[in-house]
Amino acid sequence: MNAWSGRSEDAMGPTVTRAASAKPESPPPLKNGTELRESGYLIAVGSRTARFRRRYKSRLVVLVLLLLLLLLLCLAITMTVLYIKQKRHKPVKLCESKECLRSAANLAISMDKTVDPCEDFHQYVFTTTLISTLYYKPTNTSNICSFPQYSCGNWVEDHPRPDAYTSYDWFRDKQTKVYSMVRDFLNKNISNLPRPVRQAKDMYAACMDVEKIEDVGLKPVFSILESLGLPSHPKILNVTGTDLVNYTYDWLETVINVKVQMGMDVLIGFDIFTDPKNSSEFRLVMGSPETTNPFPSMFERRRHKDMKYPFKRSKRKDFTDFLLDNEDEKLAQLHKLYHAELMKIIFDKENDNSTVLSDYEMLTRFSRAAEVYYYINQDLYELESSNSTEDDDDDNINIPEYTVDEIQTFTDAFVLSFNATPSPIWKRYLEGIFKISDVTLDFKKDKVLVSQPDMIYMGQMATYVANIPDYELELYTWMKRLLNYIQVVEVMAVHTITEIRSLFYRTYYETRPLESSIPPRSLHCASAVNDMLGMAVAYGIVDPHFLSVTKPKVEEMIDELKNALAHLVGQVNWMDDNTKLATYLKIIQMKTLIGFPEWLFEKGELEKYYDGIEVDRKKHLANMINIIQVKVKKGLNQLHQTNNFGWSTDPTEVNAYHTFQENTISDSLNYGSLGTVLGHEITHGFDNFGRRFDKDGNMVPWWNNDTIDSFVNMTKCFIKQYSTYFLPEVNEHVDGKKTLGENIADNGGLREALAALRHHLRRHGPEPKLPGFEHMTAEQMFFLSYGNLWCGISTKSSIQADLEDEHSPLHFRARGSLQNSEDFARAFRCRPGSPMNPQQRCVIF
Repeated sequence: MNAWSGRSEDAMGPTVTRAASAKPESPPPLKNGTELRESGYLIAVGSRTARFRRRYKSRLVVLVLLLLLLLLLCLAITMTVLYIKQKRHKPVKLCESKECLRSAANLAISMDKTVDPCEDFHQYVFTTTLISTLYYKPTNTSNICSFPQYSCGNWVEDHPRPDAYTSYDWFRDKQTKVYSMVRDFLNKNISNLPRPVRQAKDMYAACMDVEKIEDVGLKPVFSILESLGLPSHPKILNVTGTDLVNYTYDWLETVINVKVQMGMDVLIGFDIFTDPKNSSEFRLVMGSPETTNPFPSMFERRRHKDMKYPFKRSKRKDFTDFLLDNEDEKLAQLHKLYHAELMKIIFDKENDNSTVLSDYEMLTRFSRAAEVYYYINQDLYELESSNSTEDDDDDNINIPEYTVDEIQTFTDAFVLSFNATPSPIWKRYLEGIFKISDVTLDFKKDKVLVSQPDMIYMGQMATYVANIPDYELELYTWMKRLLNYIQVVEVMAVHTITEIRSLFYRTYYETRPLESSIPPRSLHCASAVNDMLGMAVAYGIVDPHFLSVTKPKVEEMIDELKNALAHLVGQVNWMDDNTKLATYLKIIQMKTLIGFPEWLFEKGELEKYYDGIEVDRKKHLANMINIIQVKVKKGLNQLHQTNNFGWSTDPTEVNAYHTFQENTISDSLNYGSLGTVLGHEITHGFDNFGRRFDKDGNMVPWWNNDTIDSFVNMTKCFIKQYSTYFLPEVNEHVDGKKTLGENIADNGGLREALAALRHHLRRHGPEPKLPGFEHMTAEQMFFLSYGNLWCGISTKSSIQADLEDEHSPLHFRARGSLQNSEDFARAFRCRPGSPMNPQQRCVIF
């Protein structure tokens, strides 16, 4: 088809056509455009006008489309704005349960919103008043936490410190409430209770029967002294001259009896512990004496032995070591006078004032005995503390094991090197201890774990007792046990006659003039019963539905925390892949004990647990002694048994379980409190000490050297950070090295809990707001809850005690962790370089 064929239209425009029947003629030759137009023949060409019209139409279409898109965009923006406005004015979903209202009120009351949380978050959460005189005002306050105010701003006003406590914090507040619950239960008349629960009630009744305690006087004391192999009063009080010099005393027999009957170490430290290299077995451990007291106390925090690592001896002072303060002669004289008066009371009660010596002569002897005891106690204290291992950072810890004969050979040589006469100690000691047990020792197979510092102590102790007169040794063991039996931090003072209780409290409070109140006896007795028969008490106050209702939710949280830690481990670049894999396995195999044991409400199980316990409503002191003796025997019987990794604490001890609020408060508050506490404990498995144990709990190398070096290098950041924190009240800094493990756990627990909260909210959706906190995000509420966990008030003496502890003081626990959290700075929009958003952070996991 050519260009002129019918029904065709080329690219240049329409063509002229003719009828199909017409015969085509040969066109004449074309000469010019005029001829073309005249002849009726046109060539198909596009004009400029036509081309312009087409372009104009195209542009018009595009413009119309753009206008339509713009209109749609404006409509979308308008709809979005209207939606946002509607949402803002829509009522926020609130949590209005009683617990939510209480939590909101507690947070609101505690906070000081006038403080910038980015300047000092703990002060935003909490204001505390220091109950002491500040003797030192530093010139540089950049590293001082001025007992902080945003999240705890007014906590002290709403939680006044009871006079009986040297410090009062969130945990102490919860523990006091638990004691009140225990007291209420023990006072109730309830029938059909298991025998151990009835015994707990009887023990409480015996403790509360002050009239009976006064009536029996010191007879129980004299009976115990006799059973220990001690006289009713030391020979130094009524024997003089040659008779005193020639007096012989079997100190080792008394030391054995004290351990067996009262569970206390005197001169020799001994216990049964998990084998650090094979956690399924138990081993004999010996060394310097432990200061842990088995008797109950409300004044001093209970010290729990580290069941995995009993070989690390710290320089921590015993609570009664305020007796040894050489820097304060007045204080030293005060306690010497106390000892003299105590001996006088005991002597007078035993002799009914029938002595032939004059009052002056007796007072002289009491004073002399107190002086002798003071210096013996000082010598032995210095001997024990000189062999501290708290600075031992050797990663390849190897605890030597020895036969008893090898220990004896070593100590004999040590004694001989000081020109003293050695005596057999160690085999006789162990034989005496195990007489009450069902275990038969094989001294060739049953080797003893003794650290090098402890071995040196044992040699020094053997030398010391070889050189000291027997009457002085008797005085020391008599006074040491009597003090522990009657006095140690009110432990036994409240269980004896009023005269001795008054003497103790008067002396105690003269050393602490700003602490002048005694806890109600009902709370003390509730605390004592709870400490001695914790499982029986738990039977009466815990909720049986916990196992089916609350426990699964706590387990879900623990799983989320483990997953969070595993994710954090996966992100670090300082740990090699093999170590990461081993770490994942350890996280997976971590065992959790939540709330209380499932067997607690099973018929007959509680009776099995407390088999051998006897309680008499009229013999309070005897009740405690009996319970301690049963516990000592059970501990000894573990030696040749397999470790079943059972419960090591009582359900009534305040810990993570007591912070959980089921669905009654928001998730952000639960994760900020319970979650961080649980995360703290999980992280301990990977801190500077826990990392040395593998997934089975055995102290074996499972990190390679490069990973260890990287870890140790990063811990230096934490040590430096916490060591800058200053306490002007006592003019001292926090010991960043001593507190390292706890600081790592605090920081890791916070990070894990926040990650777990985010995961939880992604799965379950947003949570209801707390009344009064509608403007705050879930993460801000999480941090508020965390800050509130460390609210508290302290006296100067308790601050000093805090510095001896492996935990940082409360406000620095909050401050340190939050300063290391980028998430916190982001949540509160803290400017870079502000106190809570520092340029340098310390992070391990």
